[in-house]
Amino acid sequence: MALFLAISNRKGGVGKSTISTMLSYAFAVWSNKKVMLIDLDAQSNSSLILLGGEQWIEAQKKSLNVAAYIEDRLYSIEQTKIKEYMIEGVGDVLTDSGAKPSLSLLPGSLNFEDMQDELITFYSRNQTPYQQARNKCAEHFRAAFSFARRQADIVIMDCAPGLSNATHAALKLANHVVVPFRPDAVSAFAVNRISTIIEGQSFDAVQNIAHDERRYTCLANYVRPGGRDTIYVDEIAHDHPMLTTQVPAMPDVADAFDFLLEPMSMDDKFGAATPTLRALHDELAIKLGITA
Repeated sequence: MALFLAISNRKGGVGKSTISTMLSYAFAVWSNKKVMLIDLDAQSNSSLILLGGEQWIEAQKKSLNVAAYIEDRLYSIEQTKIKEYMIEGVGDVLTDSGAKPSLSLLPGSLNFEDMQDELITFYSRNQTPYQQARNKCAEHFRAAFSFARRQADIVIMDCAPGLSNATHAALKLANHVVVPFRPDAVSAFAVNRISTIIEGQSFDAVQNIAHDERRYTCLANYVRPGGRDTIYVDEIAHDHPMLTTQVPAMPDVADAFDFLLEPMSMDDKFGAATPTLRALHDELAIKLGITA
């Protein structure tokens, strides 16, 4: 049975796609797992990282993307299979033995936001109340994504900023949620809000849940050197579970997401950032009970 891991934050620019792809590589290579990434962001950054621009454009032409999958499940008479919209063997890294890891992708689509609007319209027919239509829309997404459990050991869902119906569905389906944040003065507000969505309770009620019993963990990303961001990290850690590993702001992280045609080792791909990624992988693997 696949483990569903959502990467989400209401705030944009916090590195959700960065963390999603890093973890996809890490679990596929170091945990030797069959990993699938579902790109739920219309910006399609994680898809571009794993496919490169040319392959992503080809995938759109062939309707190999999440929007086409959701739309076809809505209108097709026959049962639509998620496998028909996936791309196998994505990425540009190799395992320690020199083989391609088992990494697949349900690509993102620029039309995904329009697709969500179309779903709301579909479920709002016959004067259905808006909230009821919205709930049906989220359930449509949840049911569609759940079929990924047959395709992988770990399914990583890269959520868009904000709280779309697709993100609501992903958060409901997820066994665990990683909430990346950039340490700054407003991050605590975004983390506070998404914690209530994940746990389905008010913020005061969430605070009464022990940190190790919550369905989410926060990850400090783009951390500047010299302890300049400690005050922001400590503020969030006071109210929320926090991973010990922090991802620093460093060129090797950004450079790793240039898609290269020649596959390479994890060390070559991530350079000086490899120890950080390894520490993040190891910490999450223990937390989630993932064994190699």
